[in-house]
Amino acid sequence: MAKSRFVVLRMKDIIRTGIFVLIGIILLVALIWAIMPRGGPEAAIGADFGNFIPGTYTSYIILHNRPVGISVTVDEDRILDIVLSEMDEAVEVFYPLIRPTMVNLSAQVISTQSTEIQAPPETLHTTRILLDAINLAIYQAQVAD
Repeated sequence: MAKSRFVVLRMKDIIRTGIFVLIGIILLVALIWAIMPRGGPEAAIGADFGNFIPGTYTSYIILHNRPVGISVTVDEDRILDIVLSEMDEAVEVFYPLIRPTMVNLSAQVISTQSTEIQAPPETLHTTRILLDAINLAIYQAQVAD
């Protein structure tokens, strides 16, 4: 004959466990929200541009405590060239995707004359960083209305 067993739970233990479970769920949701990319990898980045003051404009990003220049050359109405300048060897070692991503971005921006680029998922963050710097250099080149 099987004996019945009684489990005695104190209300204090039930409340404490419930609070810990709730805190864990909140932290998990916050972590997921923090690491999810905004708009997904397919999100377009950048804008279309108008008239420029001809010249070469450089903006900088800091990678591995060293400045990396992004130079944008424009004429009156076109983006002519975008290159990485002043990049240290250590930066290239620690960020191996930066040069191929910049070559890809440069070709796309020059062909479309826009920084509304579809960022590939594998280089999403590198693309965003570089496009921010490209947009800053282009902003410097724009004619004030």
